[in-house]
Amino acid sequence: MQNQMFDAYNEMAQGVFEALRKLGEINMRAGERLLQQQLDLTNTMLEASTKGMELMTKAKGYQELMAGQAKLAQDYGQEWLKGYRGAVEVLAEARDAAAEVMDQQAQAASKNLQAAGETLKKATAKAAA
Repeated sequence: MQNQMFDAYNEMAQGVFEALRKLGEINMRAGERLLQQQLDLTNTMLEASTKGMELMTKAKGYQELMAGQAKLAQDYGQEWLKGYRGAVEVLAEARDAAAEVMDQQAQAASKNLQAAGETLKKATAKAAA
């Protein structure tokens, strides 16, 4: 009986370790993707700043400057919105993947607890007989 209990415990520990490894990989991939998006948004910001400076030096009047800035804000606002949506998508994918790992772990824990209960029940019946 002790060997069965140790085997069950060892199986549970390996399952927990595997789940933690998978969660770590999910976090690492999400972090890498978010960092790349952050770099892309930083590049977009620098590009917008450069175009804004060009606009200020080349505009022939107040109306042209204001129209150019409005167009620039609209164009880069769309880029920022795209980046925001991308980040939300990355986080949603990571959440779903982590939830799947946790569901699998909960199912495995339930199975292990049932097996441990059966082993205990058999040992108790054997000891009573």
